[in-house]
Amino acid sequence: MEGREQSAPVPKGRMQVRVVSLAFVVALVFVVLVGRLWYLQVLTGKQYYSRSQITSTRKVEIPAERGVIYDRNGHVLANNKPALNVTVVPAKISRGHLKKLAEVLGANTRDVLARYDAAKKIHDIYSPIPVKQDVDKDAVIYISEHSHEFPGVSVTDDFIRNYPDGSLAAHVIGYVGSIPPNEVGKGPYKGLPNDAIVGLSGVEAQYDNYLRGKSGYEKYNVDAQGRIVGKGDKIDAMGRVVPSGSSSSSPAPVAVKEPKPGDNLKLTIDTGLQQVAERELEGAIQRAQEAGYAGTGGAVIAMNPENGQILALASRPDFNPELFAGGITGRKELAEYRYLMSPQANSPFTDRAIAGTYPAASTFKAFTGLAGLFYHAITPETTYTDTGACWRPTGWTNGCWQSWREFDGTGTTHGTQDLAQALGDSNDKYFYMVADRIWNQTNNVNLLPHFYHRFGFGERTGVDLPGESAGLVPTSQWKKEYQKQVGVKNPEAWTEADWINLAIGQGGLQVTPLQLIRAYAAIENGGTLVRPHVGLEITNQDGRVVKRIDPKPAGKVGVSQQDLAAIKQGLAMVTASNGTAGPQFSNSPLKVLGKTGTGQTSGDPVGWFVGWAAGEHNRPPLIVLVMVEHGGNGEGTSDVAVRNILEYYYGISQKGSSTGQQTVQTGIPQQD
Repeated sequence: MEGREQSAPVPKGRMQVRVVSLAFVVALVFVVLVGRLWYLQVLTGKQYYSRSQITSTRKVEIPAERGVIYDRNGHVLANNKPALNVTVVPAKISRGHLKKLAEVLGANTRDVLARYDAAKKIHDIYSPIPVKQDVDKDAVIYISEHSHEFPGVSVTDDFIRNYPDGSLAAHVIGYVGSIPPNEVGKGPYKGLPNDAIVGLSGVEAQYDNYLRGKSGYEKYNVDAQGRIVGKGDKIDAMGRVVPSGSSSSSPAPVAVKEPKPGDNLKLTIDTGLQQVAERELEGAIQRAQEAGYAGTGGAVIAMNPENGQILALASRPDFNPELFAGGITGRKELAEYRYLMSPQANSPFTDRAIAGTYPAASTFKAFTGLAGLFYHAITPETTYTDTGACWRPTGWTNGCWQSWREFDGTGTTHGTQDLAQALGDSNDKYFYMVADRIWNQTNNVNLLPHFYHRFGFGERTGVDLPGESAGLVPTSQWKKEYQKQVGVKNPEAWTEADWINLAIGQGGLQVTPLQLIRAYAAIENGGTLVRPHVGLEITNQDGRVVKRIDPKPAGKVGVSQQDLAAIKQGLAMVTASNGTAGPQFSNSPLKVLGKTGTGQTSGDPVGWFVGWAAGEHNRPPLIVLVMVEHGGNGEGTSDVAVRNILEYYYGISQKGSSTGQQTVQTGIPQQD
């Protein structure tokens, strides 16, 4: 066609050259690919097969040894002993096989399965969970012989807690155990391994972050079947691990992190005084029962009123923390635990010293007296004459308030008494009068309840123990809300009658023994509201102090020294010959200031006594409180126990304790 150039045809020879060249290139590429394939499959196939089998690493935990708990003098209260513990990885075992393993080992099957279910629920199935602690050699042999039946199970060297003195100071020390199944990965346990052992009560829980330490680990290479493979080891075509020439029988870890042991904790507790205090508490309960009262429990506290250091604290009924040391397993342990949790055991895990709340009764009169002085409703010389007639608030024509003497069967009255005498004789009518006078000089219907707050009532003391109760000081708002809550159809108004009941420690008032002893400590020390505490210091494994535990006081109560002196005069008369506790202190060489109390409850009354020895300068001061739950009045029960504890503390020889047993002097307690 016109206008179009014609291309010259390619010569036949040149075309042949191009085809041959292309064929050569294709053949060369094919040879290279075949050679590479032969190299990978034949020459280095085993090497790559080995690498393909070593697919991950396994971290084996090295447990940290928990810190030791000492008393103030270095006596061991809690330490550790070696043990073998069984754990399992939930991802590698079925629920049915785990149930069988727990049954074979005598573990608490319900708890084990609950932890298994919790791990599945939070998708943490590769962290080990505990099955049983402190297993014997027979259990280890059984597991090794049935490893095919229980995949993911490990037996590890570990430590379990040891409490050399058994139940002594159980509510202070507390106990340890596995993380509760419903709390795994939550709150304070967030970030901890599922098989961690933690403090669950007492100082074991309060100072758990210090005591627990930090676990270490050894990291190993593992193959696809989970077998540990040493460095340089290979796996043959049959899937068998072939150790390298340098490998030992036990493959070395590829990485190691050493555990950090927990810090040690020194308490303010003195073991000798603690032993005496517990014995005296039991004696007080026994005397109450012998007198026909239920005597269902009680509490004792011995505290330095100047700095809040608690030298002894106990609650009854109690428990032995050794029960939890290796986990609750076996028929005997499970039976004991079930009993402790039953109504018949009467709540032995409740620390009545800090969590039990009771009417303060006549022990509260000291603070009503201080309120009268503070608001100038009375002076120390103000008197009231009890003729035996009904007492009524000013302007009232109905109602009849009497004092305890009108009911004791002796036919006596209090007569004419001033403030100190009214405290010594626990004259209810005198303190009715105090409340009446304050009520009639103010428009603030909560003035008296708010005064009691100055001494820490109605709020937690801040003691370094978990589970403290705040108690209750009733107010007009509280009464309104309470009646609404319980569905009262015709609610009563807040009136002076509420104050009158409150003035003698009744009428809805609820205090803990620790609140009451702290308030009395403020009277003893001149008006400082201390922070009670059982921790003294924390040290590391080298003995270096990590933390000193010396909390600042909560503040001042804001009353004058003259007013406090007037109250102390009355407290001294309580233990004088004509006082409510006079017979129990008649021949004591100590000058004890204190107060009895009989708190009215739905059952038998609560018996109180709180007191301290005045003028004893050879020792740091000590204030002691004993409460017997449903134990009648405190006379002949709680007051005797307080006397014996104080005499022991000040080194006074005793023929026998309140239980009839010889009081053994194990050394005068030391205080800082």
